[in-house]
Amino acid sequence: MGSEQVLQRVIVVLDEPQDPVNIGMVVRTMKNMGLSRLRLVNPGGFDPHRILGVAHTGTHLVDSAELFQRLEDALAGAGLVVGTTGRGRRVRRNYVRPRNAAAEILEFAGSSGEVALLFGREDRGLSNEELDLCNRLLVIPTDSDHPSLNLAQAVLVIAYEIFLAAEAVPPFKEPRRAAARADREELESLFSEVEASLHAIDFFKAQKVKPLMRTVREVAARADLDERETALFKAMAYEVRNFLARHGIDPGG
Repeated sequence: MGSEQVLQRVIVVLDEPQDPVNIGMVVRTMKNMGLSRLRLVNPGGFDPHRILGVAHTGTHLVDSAELFQRLEDALAGAGLVVGTTGRGRRVRRNYVRPRNAAAEILEFAGSSGEVALLFGREDRGLSNEELDLCNRLLVIPTDSDHPSLNLAQAVLVIAYEIFLAAEAVPPFKEPRRAAARADREELESLFSEVEASLHAIDFFKAQKVKPLMRTVREVAARADLDERETALFKAMAYEVRNFLARHGIDPGG
C-alpha cells in the first residue's frame, strides 16, 4: 500500500472545537501534510465560509468533513485511537511522543485499519473519561514554562511526523553535475593563475605565499570544483592581470 493510501486511513478528530479559525488552520495543516479526513464533534459555530477564509484550497476537505454529536460515534471504525494530552495529567497511563507514535500509526494504518488522531477543546483539552477511549496517549514535548500549544500547532506537529515517517515527502534531487570533476592538471593551472594574479596586485606584501595558497587549495578541495567552475575562476584570475596590462600597469609581479 502506497503512502497516500495509508494516509487516507488516518482521521483527524476534533472534539468540540470552539473557533472556526482554528478549524480552518487545522484544515490547512491537513492539506499540507497529506491528510484528508476530518471529523468534528459538536463544533462551536461551524462556519464553512470562515473556515475556508483561513484554509486556502481546503474546500473539498471542509465539504467532506463529518459532524457528530457524540465522541464515541466519531471514533467508530477506528481500530487505533491516539489521544493528545498535555504533560502533568493525573491519569496514570504510558505516554508516547509524536515521532515514536508515527511509526505505530502508519504500521496500523497500513495493515489493520483506520487510525483516529483525537484532539480536545482549545481551552481544556480532553477529559480523563475521553482519554479512556484512547489506545495511546500522545504528549508533545514543549518548554516547561510555556507548555500550551494552539490546536492547529498540535495537529501540525503530529501530522508532520506521520507525513515524514510515511516517506510521503518528495526526495530532494541531487544537484546535477553539469561538467566533469576538475582533474589535478586543471586545478594546478588554476592555482598558478590565482597566485600570479595575487602577485600582480601585490597581495602578498605582508603574507607568505605558501600558507595562503595552501588555504586556497583547501577551499577548492572542499568546493569539489568541476571543469566549468575551474575554468571560470581561472578566467577571472587571468582577467585581473589582463586589466592591469590594459591600464598600463605592469602585471608581471
